[in-house]
Amino acid sequence: MSTWFLTSPEFEGEIVLEYDEGGALQRLDIRATLTVGQRSWFVNNLPPTLEKLQALLKSSGSKSRMEEVTFEPRFEDFWTRYDDRTTSSRKRSLAKWNRMSKSEQLKAYRYISRYFAEIPYGTRKKFAETYLNSELWNN
Repeated sequence: MSTWFLTSPEFEGEIVLEYDEGGALQRLDIRATLTVGQRSWFVNNLPPTLEKLQALLKSSGSKSRMEEVTFEPRFEDFWTRYDDRTTSSRKRSLAKWNRMSKSEQLKAYRYISRYFAEIPYGTRKKFAETYLNSELWNN
């Protein structure tokens, strides 16, 4: 899995693209302020592979830029982002984190914001160790 940030002088912010090992687009996360036309283009016309998108940007003479992100979250990154120090067990969470592969750690880290957004109103988030053990990012 590779993650790329697309930036451009045409919009403010960034667009996050995730590709699998074969170069196929797996996830599009628009974190930019786009016009309706720009958003429509990304949703409807974005090339399905990394190779095709890079070729399109090169051939169009676009000033847009793609940059690969190589980020391996550490436990401290996870612990800070999950932010449940008062009720979660740091020791149990760290033990589980250390048993996870780098790929699973990255998936767990990236899924936190989606998990928080999906928690029904009035429901408490899971303890950090329960979140890691339940592997919600694989559902």
